[in-house]
Formats: sequence, structure tokens, C-alpha cells
Amino acid sequence: MKLKYHKKDDILVVKFSSKPVDDSFEVENTILEVDKNNAPVSLEILQASRFFHKASKELPKEIKQKYFA
Repeated sequence: MKLKYHKKDDILVVKFSSKPVDDSFEVENTILEVDKNNAPVSLEILQASRFFHKASKELPKEIKQKYFA
């Protein structure tokens, strides 16, 4: 798995494999690309900083203190 953040566009890309992309699905601010067997190839999180800021509010207090303090 590889991660790449495009700061200018605020997009986080998570690459799961290097297989060719056969199809993609967009749900809200994410795009999932899959191969011909519907196995994930990559996941793009659009507006990544907003996504992680919002997600961090949902984390339990213990996790926030341990990893984000």
C-alpha cells in the first residue's frame, strides 16, 4: 500500500495495487477504483484535510490523546 498527498489539490491517494483500473465509483468526496475482479486498486479522498478534521471529531477521547496530542 502506498499513500500520496497532493497538497495543492488537497487529495489523498491510497494505492492498494498496480493492477489496471477497470471501473470507478464516486461516493461523496471519495473515488474508489477497482480492477476487473472488483478488487480495490486505489482510493482517492477529495478535500482530505476537511475529511480528516471531521473524522477526528468522531474519534474516542483516548485515541485523540494518544495519537494527536
